[in-house]
Amino acid sequence: MIDLSLILTAHREGILAGTTIRSARAGIDHARAKGVRMEVVVVLDRADAPTRDILREGFGDVADTPARFLETDEGDPGGARNRGIEAAGGTAATFLDADDLVSENWFARAAAMSAERPDAIWHPACSLAFGQEKHLWWHVDSESALFDPLYLEWSNYWIAISCASLDLYRRHPFTLNALHEGFGHEDWHWNRVTLAAGHAHKPVAETLYFYRRRAGSQMARVHAADGVSWPMREPRQRGAPAFRP
Repeated sequence: MIDLSLILTAHREGILAGTTIRSARAGIDHARAKGVRMEVVVVLDRADAPTRDILREGFGDVADTPARFLETDEGDPGGARNRGIEAAGGTAATFLDADDLVSENWFARAAAMSAERPDAIWHPACSLAFGQEKHLWWHVDSESALFDPLYLEWSNYWIAISCASLDLYRRHPFTLNALHEGFGHEDWHWNRVTLAAGHAHKPVAETLYFYRRRAGSQMARVHAADGVSWPMREPRQRGAPAFRP
């Protein structure tokens, strides 16, 4: 039985994926020491040969942690995550992009929180951007007094990286970006949809996620196109007004 599926989405990261592998393997070793059984599902979404080779070698010999590799042609982060969820076999799942890093304790702590409360969605307590941009982002508990549901109308509270039950991800797949129509930010939209469905979004104490900001990324393309999140046709939160275009 697998407790946690790590879905790693890869594209054309090349040698940058090597550092991500080291970070992921440290987290897997820590989780195994805590009794968490993991698997790795690598989604090679339009990946180039160097990225494919580095990841196959990096996850080919992780003790007691099976690894599978999917070749996909989604061209979209949400679509790639959906394909990984389809293939996953864990009780819970989490994500990692192939040029990002996680704190060593993230997998173990997130799996424990998800097991304790499988109806909730768990995020790292803090995310740190590096690369082209640098900033620090603390993630708010949607059940705390600091949370304002109307804030989600104009900005996002949480990054795309989360941990939740596999069933929850399958019931709420990510919407693919549609920049030709002016819509994007699949993670922001997913956060709004799942919150509206009654799933709390909560930080896992003392965990970190480090994500690379680079030119040409999906996020950069959405910003360049002035993309906005899809409109919600139902109330996002009890007491919050519905937006009906």
